[in-house]
Amino acid sequence: MRIRLLSAVRALLADPRMAGQKDAVRLAAVVLLAKSPVASLTVRIRTAELGRWLGCTASHVAHAVLPALKESGIATSETLPGADGRVAGLALRLEPLREARAEGGDHPLHLTRGDLATMLRLCEAVIGPGWAPKDGPVTPAGLLGDRRGRGASTDRLALLLLVLQARPDGRVRMVGGSVAAGRGRADATVAHLLGCSVSGGSKVVRRLESGGLVEVRREETVVGCFGRGRIWVPTVAEAHGLASAARADQAPGHRVPASSITGCERDTEQPAPRHGDLSECGTGSVQGALDEALEPLNQRPAATSGDLHVSPGSTALVPPGSGGAVGRGSSSTGERPAAAELHAGHALVVEVSGSGAGELVGFSGSAVKGVGPLRDRADVREHHLGIQDLLGKRASEGKDGPLRGEQQDFSLVDSRGRAQAARLTRCRRHAVVPDDLATVLMPVAGLWARLEHASTCRWLAGMVRSELARLRGLVGGELAERVLAERLEHRLRLQGSQPVSSVQGWLVKRGLPQRPGCWSHLCDDGVRMDTGASCPSCDSMLGDRRAARRAVTTSVATESGHLPPRERRQEVERRLREQVRRQALDDLVRRERAVAEVAARRSAVAGRRAELQEQRQEQAAAACVQCGMLEAAGLCMVCSYERRIERLVCNAVDITVAMRAALEDDEAIAALTQQVEQDTRALLVKACTDKSSREPALLAYARHEVAERILAGRKAAALQRLANSPEAEQEAARVYAAEMRRRGRFGDQQVAEESAQTARETVARALLTERLGRLVHIRSVAAPWGDRGGQAPTDRAVRLVHGN
Repeated sequence: MRIRLLSAVRALLADPRMAGQKDAVRLAAVVLLAKSPVASLTVRIRTAELGRWLGCTASHVAHAVLPALKESGIATSETLPGADGRVAGLALRLEPLREARAEGGDHPLHLTRGDLATMLRLCEAVIGPGWAPKDGPVTPAGLLGDRRGRGASTDRLALLLLVLQARPDGRVRMVGGSVAAGRGRADATVAHLLGCSVSGGSKVVRRLESGGLVEVRREETVVGCFGRGRIWVPTVAEAHGLASAARADQAPGHRVPASSITGCERDTEQPAPRHGDLSECGTGSVQGALDEALEPLNQRPAATSGDLHVSPGSTALVPPGSGGAVGRGSSSTGERPAAAELHAGHALVVEVSGSGAGELVGFSGSAVKGVGPLRDRADVREHHLGIQDLLGKRASEGKDGPLRGEQQDFSLVDSRGRAQAARLTRCRRHAVVPDDLATVLMPVAGLWARLEHASTCRWLAGMVRSELARLRGLVGGELAERVLAERLEHRLRLQGSQPVSSVQGWLVKRGLPQRPGCWSHLCDDGVRMDTGASCPSCDSMLGDRRAARRAVTTSVATESGHLPPRERRQEVERRLREQVRRQALDDLVRRERAVAEVAARRSAVAGRRAELQEQRQEQAAAACVQCGMLEAAGLCMVCSYERRIERLVCNAVDITVAMRAALEDDEAIAALTQQVEQDTRALLVKACTDKSSREPALLAYARHEVAERILAGRKAAALQRLANSPEAEQEAARVYAAEMRRRGRFGDQQVAEESAQTARETVARALLTERLGRLVHIRSVAAPWGDRGGQAPTDRAVRLVHGN
C-alpha cells in the first residue's frame, strides 16, 4: 500500500504540468488526489477550507494557487451556486487522475477506493487542519495542521513525502552521492524529495527538526567522527510499534566500526536484520527499500565535490541509489568526516579487520592532521600511555611488536583501557559560527565553539536570527546587529570569573533575552538600544526611589534622632518596605479596577451585538411591505427592483421634459410629462416582451437593466445637445484661447483642444442641472415634493446629472 501511494504521489508531482510550480500548488494537487471520490473524481471544497489544508490564507488560494492549477491544466474548476444564488464552493477535478483512469492499466495514478481512502487518512494525520463540528465528534489536527504562514506548504509537503518514504521503523532511505561542504546528507535527501536546492532542503530539515517531527541522527564511529547519517520519523515508528527498538538502536553508546568513515565498507559488516526492516536475511545485504524497486540502481563514483548540490548549470540531483559515499553492496549512505576531502573511489588493497588498529585508534595513514606531536602520516594517539604500556607488556612476554602499518593485536587491553583510549581518540570538531551571524556572535565566539551537536547550533542560530529580526523592527536593520552584539558582550562581562557551564542555557536565559528596566520597548538593562544613552524612564524611576528614600531618612532623623545609627537604618528600611508594600497594594487595586472596567466594556459590547443580531433576525423575518412575501426583510427582490425601475423612469421623463418644454407654462409641462411617461413605459414594456416567460425575479432584473439603458441614453443625448449650445461653444473658445496664450506662440494645440472639450462638457452638465432644477421647482409649487421622493430640488437635479 505504501509503495502504491508513494508511486502515485511521485507520478503526480513528476507530471510535466507540475514543472516550475510552487510548493503550495504541488501540495494542493496532492490534497485533491487524496480527497477525490472514486465515482466522480470531483472534489467539492471551499477556498478557505483548501487554504486550511495548505497552511495559507483563502486570499492566497484564490489569487495564486487556483489560477496556477487551472492555467497549467492540472485541475479544472467549476463554481457551485448556493441557495441564495451566490458562489458556495468550487468543484475541482484533477486532470492527471482523470487521464490515468481513462488510460487504465498499471498507471501509478490508477488508484482504487481503498487506496484513496488510505491516502486521505494519511493526509489527515499529517497535514489535516482538524475539525470541531457542533453536533459531531472532534477531529484533531494533524502533525502540521497548525503550521501556517511562510513555508508552511513546503514543510507539509516535505513531511508527507518523508512519511511515505519512511520504513516501518521510521528510517528514511538517504540519497546517494557526495554532498557539498557544510551540508548534510539529510538536507540533500529532503532537497531530492522536494526538487529544490540543498540549501532549501536544509531550511526545511531545520524547521521539521525543531518541531520534533523528524530526527536527524549521525552514528559515531569509535574514533568519534560522524558515520552514517539517517533521518528518522518518530511518528511512523510509533504507529508500527517500533519506536523503542529504533531508539535503542540509536542510543548514545551505539558505535559503528572505524572503517565506515573511510568509504571502504564491506558486505560482511552489515548489521543484523531487526524486526520491521526490509532486509534479505541470509544474503548479507540490505534491501534498498522503495527507491531501488522504483528506479534502476545507477552505481557510479561521486568524485566531484558537492554532487548533490544544485549548481546553476546543473539540471537534476544525483539519482537515488548512486554510489560514491558508500561501498559495494551497502544500501545506507554514510557521512564523510568533517575534515576529509573527497577523492575518487579505488579498489580495496588490504581488508580492514574488525580487530585491527582501525577499531581502536585508527590505522597508519588515517590520522587527523594537526592533532598530536607525531608525523601526519602516523596515528595521532600512538604516543598515548595506554598503548605504550601495552607494547611494553608484549615485549616483556617475549613477543615482538608489529611494525608501524602492520596489523596490531589489542586483545589484551581491558575494557577500561579501551574506553579510555576511545575517549582520548575522539575527534573534537569545533562548531562554526554561521556567516550571517559572524558580527553578532563575535563576543561569544569562544562559547559557541564549545557546542558539540550540529542540531544545537542550528537551533541556537535560529533563536539568534529571531531576536535579530525582532530588533530590526525596533531599532532598524543597521543598528540591530550592533545592539545584539553589545548585549552579548555586556552579559558575558557581567558573568565575571564565574564559568559558563551550559552554553545553550546561558544564551537562552541570559545572553539573548532583552531585560527592560521600565515600560519602554527600547530599554535594555537601563540603556536605550537606539541611542546607547541612559534610559530616561529608568532614570526617572531611580530618581523617584532615591527621593522616597531621602524623605524617609529625613523623617526618621527628625522623629528618632536619639536612636543609634544602626537602629535608625533599620527603621528607615522598615518604613521603606511598608511604603513599597502600600504602593504595591495600590497598584493591585488599580489593576483590578482596570480589569473590571475592561470586562464591563466587553460585556456592554457583547450585549449591543446581541441586540443588533436580534434586530437583524427580526428584520430578516419581516414580510414584504408591498406583496406580503414572508421572510423578505421588509422588501422582497421583485418589489425592490420595481421601486428602482420607477425612479429610473421618472428620471428619464424629467430629462426629456426639461429639454423639450418651455419651463414657464405649468399646464404644458404637466401634459408633456404625462405623454413622455406613457411613451417611456410603453418602450419599457416592448423591450421586455420576449422576457415575460421568465421567473418574476429574473423579469424584474431584466426590466431594471432596460430602464437603466433608457436613462443613460437620454442623458447622453441631452448632454450632447447642450454641449453644442452657444453657451458651451463660447466657453470652449475662451478656454482654448487662454490655453494657447499660456503655452506661448507654439503651444500644444492638442492640449488646448482637450481643455476646450472638457470646458464644453462642464457647461453642458451645468445647463442640464439648471434646467432640471427649474423643472423640479415648478412642480414643487404645484404639488408637495414629498410625492416625488422628498429631496430638495437642487440636490435631486445635481444627483440626476452627475449620477443615475
